[in-house]
Amino acid sequence: MSETNYYVIEHDRQLSSNGASLQWPERMLQGYDYAAEEEIVYVKSGQPFYSSSILAQYPLLLLSDELSKFIMKLAPEITSKRVVVMNLEQYNQTFYHWMDLPKATCIAPDLALIQSGQVMSIMADLSGLEQEPAFLVPYYRTQLVIVRLELAERLLRAGIYGLKIRPIQITEGDM
Repeated sequence: MSETNYYVIEHDRQLSSNGASLQWPERMLQGYDYAAEEEIVYVKSGQPFYSSSILAQYPLLLLSDELSKFIMKLAPEITSKRVVVMNLEQYNQTFYHWMDLPKATCIAPDLALIQSGQVMSIMADLSGLEQEPAFLVPYYRTQLVIVRLELAERLLRAGIYGLKIRPIQITEGDM
């Protein structure tokens, strides 16, 4: 087994979360392969919505246009579908991308180190992801977006609003 440091990018918990405020089309809930190349998601009537860098409602994970561009620049082979969040009450729309990020396998999720509700350390099989700048690690009812140092540094310099970047320890190997 080898150990490598990575970074989790996530929605800043000090800001309001929006995932539950949205009406997700059924085909999106079925999975990435079932969704159209461009989807429209509506904000539920009477619900507040604030633009953020990440929108998450398991199993869906949307990344803002700005955040997606950084990932696509380093990994142009990653496909994505455009998602427009329409807020009819505020007469505005916000653009996101649902990226088909490669996935690692979480090994022994019960051995993950959790502090204050955040995964700090996890075991994962990263086979085939050695060169990927970003990937997902599904963990129970969430998905951790993991990035390598180069991408984490670029995102920190960009100062994307509502994005939190924190280190995570990933132990690679098989059980």
